[in-house]
Amino acid sequence: MRKAISFSLLFGLLAACGDGNPFFETTDEGTSGADPTIGTSSVYGTALNGDLTMNSLDYDDQGTVDPSDDLLLVNNLPFDNADASGGGYTRAGTIGAFDLYESPSSGGAADREYFAVFKRTSVSQVAAVATNDYVGFGFGGATAQQIGGAGTPAARSDYYTFTGDYAAIAVVRPTAGGGSIGYITGDATLFVDILDFDDGSVEGLIENRQFFDATGAPLGSLAGYISLATATIDFDNDLTVASTAESLGGGTGTGQWSSVFAGPNGEEIAGIVVIEGTMPGGDPMRETGVFVATQTP
Repeated sequence: MRKAISFSLLFGLLAACGDGNPFFETTDEGTSGADPTIGTSSVYGTALNGDLTMNSLDYDDQGTVDPSDDLLLVNNLPFDNADASGGGYTRAGTIGAFDLYESPSSGGAADREYFAVFKRTSVSQVAAVATNDYVGFGFGGATAQQIGGAGTPAARSDYYTFTGDYAAIAVVRPTAGGGSIGYITGDATLFVDILDFDDGSVEGLIENRQFFDATGAPLGSLAGYISLATATIDFDNDLTVASTAESLGGGTGTGQWSSVFAGPNGEEIAGIVVIEGTMPGGDPMRETGVFVATQTP
């Protein structure tokens, strides 16, 4: 990593609960961006927060998916040097079930250092990006994408539970000045009811939250959980309509979340979460997170 920014203040955040997983029939999907495997059903943080301007993300190099290149191609974030360098964000380590990436540097004064968390499975990929180089929370982004599409539900019956992993980047702006950036990991649980509402519903929670500084050093557990309020499933586009999220416990905050089903049988839910609020001591905070949850037996 180019820069180690300590994050010494711990805080608590919350997200809701949900259970469910419809079955999907595979259908042909269009492509998005350079990666030909990305389906048309993707969600971005641009719809949840005005500062989350990232509008495209691929895991490839110059338009071809090749894990040996190990680059994140991120679009529409100012001064990240990614477009100027012609490259992408490079791997900086791992945290929990997620990989860490950082923006390229030219050594110039105008560079802003962006941090990213990323996870890719055989049927989905998610990423969150943030920077600490602005007076406010700064620019960033979040996305959850299908790989290969998901289609539409073949059956609507029963309840489903999904469990998986969550990771986020937290930017804190102390009232005394300065700022910190850190990582958060947690466990995601989603519940799906295919029969009700009439269009189906999803809700969930993020719990067992652990906090790390920018170097990946553990700082301890976070109180509380994140509540993901009930959302309606958009079966035509394989995703859930954005709904509210709330931070409860050690701190307070509100925001939104959204997600997409992925896999030929809808076996995964990939989603994004954005929370803005305050830490227990009153310092402003924004958390930009992503999760991947798999249907449990």
